[in-house]
Amino acid sequence: MADLNQTIPSSGFVVNAGRRNKAMKIVEILREHTNGQKRLALLDIGTGNGEIAKYLSKFYNVVSVDIVDQRVIQDGFKFVQVSGEELPFADQSFDVVVSNHVIEHMANADKHLSETGRVLKDGGIVYLATPNKLWPWEAHNKIYLLHYLPAATFNRLLKHMGKYREDIYLLTWWTLNQKMKKTYSVHIVSDRICKWPLKYHMQCSTFLAKILSFVPLQVYRMFTFINPTLVVVLKKRTSI
Repeated sequence: MADLNQTIPSSGFVVNAGRRNKAMKIVEILREHTNGQKRLALLDIGTGNGEIAKYLSKFYNVVSVDIVDQRVIQDGFKFVQVSGEELPFADQSFDVVVSNHVIEHMANADKHLSETGRVLKDGGIVYLATPNKLWPWEAHNKIYLLHYLPAATFNRLLKHMGKYREDIYLLTWWTLNQKMKKTYSVHIVSDRICKWPLKYHMQCSTFLAKILSFVPLQVYRMFTFINPTLVVVLKKRTSI
């Protein structure tokens, strides 16, 4: 899902490869934080081809939104096309919100986080994943290091290089954490994914997974700032 205030190319950044595994990872993480409750109301922000929303609909009552309808899969969930950063739902409409690789396409990350908090019920949770700006490989454009530059400069360079598709606003762990703490209590999940990759449906050999499992969880947590993908579960504070 791109910056909601911009016109985006029809191709966008829809990725088909590995979507099923990503959906399974999201469900596994949500189960751990919802005590296995079934058929909760779930908002999926950034529908893409619809594969993840379809899979989520096996376990939740799913409403999915995007600014462009690029669905290949259309059944199993309700789709709402949006035209701005504001979500067209009443306050406290959902038990769960999924923001999977969306916030880096938003020029205003604070607005994205506040809107998810607005439509989330008190005590509800958000699954949020986004690429880490400090990881040296920028996966959207398949470029090393240039994304370390300020976002405006990086996006301008992409245009000069003929690689531009839409603006990208990558965040470091420290910046993202500060923004999230305004509305939520923050629970890191990236460390658990590193320690137990097969549990979270990551592509990994059994041998490597066994080695990774021996590393203390605290070590992975210490290196969250350099993890290629930042994955967190946010719990809305009841005072919001």
